[in-house]
Amino acid sequence: MSIQNNSSKSMTAAELMAQLQNDPEYQRKMQEEEAERQVRVQELRRAEQPIVADLRSAGIEVDSVWDLVNTSVPYPAALPVLLKHLQLGGYPDRVMESMGRALAVKPAVFAWDTLKELYLKAGGRGEEVGLAAALAASATSRHLEALIDLLGDDSRGDTRILFLSEIKRVGGSRGRKVLEALKSDPLFGKEARALLKS
Repeated sequence: MSIQNNSSKSMTAAELMAQLQNDPEYQRKMQEEEAERQVRVQELRRAEQPIVADLRSAGIEVDSVWDLVNTSVPYPAALPVLLKHLQLGGYPDRVMESMGRALAVKPAVFAWDTLKELYLKAGGRGEEVGLAAALAASATSRHLEALIDLLGDDSRGDTRILFLSEIKRVGGSRGRKVLEALKSDPLFGKEARALLKS
């Protein structure tokens, strides 16, 4: 791979990286960006401490809610704690997202109706995505019509795409008909067509 620089001389990616490594302005900018990123990480860690403390009280040893998102080990005792803090709200959007994503497991089905209410009220993009993931992952055939109804709520934007695979999974022939009807939809069409092929 080669990249054109201002003198129109071609250089490889390795040469460009070597040049950037020796560029003090570039290095200063990278250090500033990393320092800002570290500040944001620390702010989020502080913000989620009440959740982490409650999780530890419930016997769930984590340093961050994201630890739950990134594990394959079941954590049933964490689910009520996460739901409680989601309902309390007031956390940064990224923390709200982490709780939603951590609830994106089958055993969270007990909270499906509450998760739906929270999704419909979600204020931040991350929160909305996390709750959509939770609704999709915990849905059963009992929730099919509610998932289909949610597709029509334009206020929830593209997060509704997450419902399509679950509509197919739990919906049987009815789910396939819904996907068929969405094949030409500007928002859902691409995903609907892909799911119908799989």
